[in-house]
Amino acid sequence: MKKIALITTLLIVCGKASALTCSQLSKIADDNSIMYGTKYSFVVKGQKGFRTYFHSAPSAQCKIKQLFLIPKDSVVAYQEFKNENKTWLYIMYIDKNGKDTSGWMLERDFKISGSLSP
Repeated sequence: MKKIALITTLLIVCGKASALTCSQLSKIADDNSIMYGTKYSFVVKGQKGFRTYFHSAPSAQCKIKQLFLIPKDSVVAYQEFKNENKTWLYIMYIDKNGKDTSGWMLERDFKISGSLSP
């Protein structure tokens, strides 16, 4: 019984030690993503009431609960990164007062709305 408890404890500790923090994952994504530059603009798709949330890194665990966009909000996507079998975009949103907000969001919640480059 003590062996089982010891093995379980070791597995839990080792699992936590190898898990990436959101800031570590964000750095990995920045270093390994597909760069778009300022080439594409996107718009949030979905029905009224839908919300797509910002993430500090491309992972569901890094969700910023108070920060989201709604359908028809327009953004510029700078990078693409695949994680957790999903495609993530690093985007910038500029509100009506000129304040910009950047972060990772799920690509599936957007549709391309145009090209910003000639």
